[in-house]
Amino acid sequence: MRLTALAVLLLSALPASAQEPQYFQEPDHKPLFSWRWDFLARYDRVDHWPYYEPMDRGRFELRPEIDADPLPNLRLGVRAVFDYGTEDHEDPFYDNFINRGANLDRLYFVWRPGEFTIRGGKFGMPLMATEMMWDRDLQTPGGAVSWTPMSVAGGALTFAGAFFYGPQHFGDTSRIGVGQIAGHFAFEGGLELEGSASYWGYQMRDIDVAYFRQNTLSLEPGAPHYASDFHVADLLVRLRFPLGSVPVAVSLDGVRNFAAAEGRRNAFDGSVTAGALGTPGQFRASYGYQYIQRDAMVGAYNSDDWWYHTWYEGHRVAVAWTFLPNVYLQGAFTIQRRLDTTYWVHRYLVDLVKMF
Repeated sequence: MRLTALAVLLLSALPASAQEPQYFQEPDHKPLFSWRWDFLARYDRVDHWPYYEPMDRGRFELRPEIDADPLPNLRLGVRAVFDYGTEDHEDPFYDNFINRGANLDRLYFVWRPGEFTIRGGKFGMPLMATEMMWDRDLQTPGGAVSWTPMSVAGGALTFAGAFFYGPQHFGDTSRIGVGQIAGHFAFEGGLELEGSASYWGYQMRDIDVAYFRQNTLSLEPGAPHYASDFHVADLLVRLRFPLGSVPVAVSLDGVRNFAAAEGRRNAFDGSVTAGALGTPGQFRASYGYQYIQRDAMVGAYNSDDWWYHTWYEGHRVAVAWTFLPNVYLQGAFTIQRRLDTTYWVHRYLVDLVKMF
């Protein structure tokens, strides 16, 4: 009841209009200075295996951002994040956000000289990736360069490289290098096809033990460390098309860690989304399936909307409704089974979201 009352109070303060129909995404180019913000209020319930008590908690997050565009091809940006969770302690086992805290989660520049885009600082994930690979709430300290040459066969190809340093909280010193080729093609009738092939190389160094999560650990010698290296290939395909007046998106993502042992190296994510958000009265529905073997990827960095991070299979269904401009309510239900058990964990999320 207290969470509901607070959500209603916050909702009453929302403006009648906002600027962008996207949630937690880098804003479009604007002249001179621009200011925007987004907000999340979440109710989260997890029903564990039969011998655990259910867990209920709330999460509130406010993220204001100020951007400056001194040149047509140059953007400077800074964003703060204010988090509050109803738990009495910080709980990095379950979430990629600080349970109670405030900090600058973005401080970056984006420079677009000709066909190139260059990023530096601490910024949102600049590469094409699903949240099975990377949680969009985690920012990426480091640098990224992409090159999009002239159109090819009615579409565009982008060649990108990036280096990230220590993205996770509590003193992460790991290093991540990524190379990617991505393409986007549009056809008659509103059909769009995009895809990417990527290599992710991880050098996992000092990271808080809580973020080892479900990856295989080794205790020899000394302190715990990852039992596997991570040389990860990611192949992602997305298809968008209208079904009557309803936009539909299909995503298929396959992953293999060539450094992991057989039976621990593969992962798959598939999803279907219908509808849109942002305008009052709009609905969106989605279904997703994930199957992730234990060391297919680094569990420290992927989505925390799923209870487990690796070593599971699961299903997720979500329905969202926009009732004010760029303000929507979403309910989601997730079930997951760790691959070494027959028990299913049920998770219920109710989100109130003010988009950028």
